[in-house]
Amino acid sequence: MPSILFINRVYPPDSGATGRVLEHIASGFVSAGWAVTVLATANTRESIGQDVSNGIRIVRIGIPFSKKNLIFRALGYALMIPALLMKALQLPRHDVVVTKTDPPMLMVIGPLLKVLKGSRTMHWAQDLYPEVAEEVGVFRKGGTMARCIRLLSTISLRYYDAIISVGRCMTDRLKVRGVSPNKIRVIPNVGIERTIVPSPRLPNRLRERYQWGNSFLVMYSGNMGRAHEFATILDSALMLQESGESDILFLFVGEGPMAGNLRLEVERRGLNNVQFIESQPEAELSVSLGAADLHLVTMRSGMEGLVVPSKFYGVVATGRHCLFVGPENAEVARVIREQGVGAVIPVGDPSRLTEAILGYRLGINSGKGFSQGGIRYLEAVNARSDFIQYAGELCRTGSISLS
Repeated sequence: MPSILFINRVYPPDSGATGRVLEHIASGFVSAGWAVTVLATANTRESIGQDVSNGIRIVRIGIPFSKKNLIFRALGYALMIPALLMKALQLPRHDVVVTKTDPPMLMVIGPLLKVLKGSRTMHWAQDLYPEVAEEVGVFRKGGTMARCIRLLSTISLRYYDAIISVGRCMTDRLKVRGVSPNKIRVIPNVGIERTIVPSPRLPNRLRERYQWGNSFLVMYSGNMGRAHEFATILDSALMLQESGESDILFLFVGEGPMAGNLRLEVERRGLNNVQFIESQPEAELSVSLGAADLHLVTMRSGMEGLVVPSKFYGVVATGRHCLFVGPENAEVARVIREQGVGAVIPVGDPSRLTEAILGYRLGINSGKGFSQGGIRYLEAVNARSDFIQYAGELCRTGSISLS
């Protein structure tokens, strides 16, 4: 029986998109007959240790970690990497070891495990550092710290047997880093949206609870983070409010580092057509996302290839159209154009966004608000099968095929 070890900071029931997509892939390996171990950190002292869930052996270590500020977060990340490495060295040898990108720079332990344990190694790149930190202002672009981290991460990436990227734009970034194209394969983060199904906009429990009636809901659902663009949305909301379009409501669902600033800006501008509600339970996502007539996914300029918003695939699963406010060559933008599931709006162009919203409202009123293209796209992507195929090839041949 082949064996595989996944290493990531979080794993369910702890929250985090990287943990949820890992659970989806790991369960596929179990079904394919692999012995699967996940090494993660413990959210509470009680969860430190080992457990088996759905055939997956879960090993959790205790590391102090806080998100209170960047200093505490950076310190926690710095402690995690050697701690995860030491625990991985204590575990039995696995045929394949997969590192993810939470915490940042986790990839540095892959080459060490390859040499010390003799395992084949895969790096599952959810984002790229230090570029992400540079773009959001944590590191100065081209500064000494950024250059040192980039050099270390690039050297580490080149020693892996295979790299999994979550988008074609990320693959382009990896190639610029000097990673061999023969090692890179694209596997989108498709799968965690599998519990989301299309649901009618009316009747809808969420609309009833908040008394939105038949308003045209433009929804942003998910983390409100530093990588996301919000100014264009608020500018569009102001334009629509000033033009008297009172039946259009912008709805932000969730929290995140930028949520507080976003609320303050909405209040400052006096936007009556913007509302905020708390994150909805996972079991209610079909109802929550289905309440919207139109969805928003955003990305700051310069972030293309560094992250791919996984919330996009949940939106696609609802059958609703998506407006992507972000770089035109980002993975989300490419899928929207290829599958015809929405429109791409340049950052800083609220007029285009406003025009698109009004156009889709007219489509909803004429009975043309549902898209099958995105659902067919999700059905055609089999992330589990591709991942298992590549890991199996590594076990057999030490490389992955070009097919």
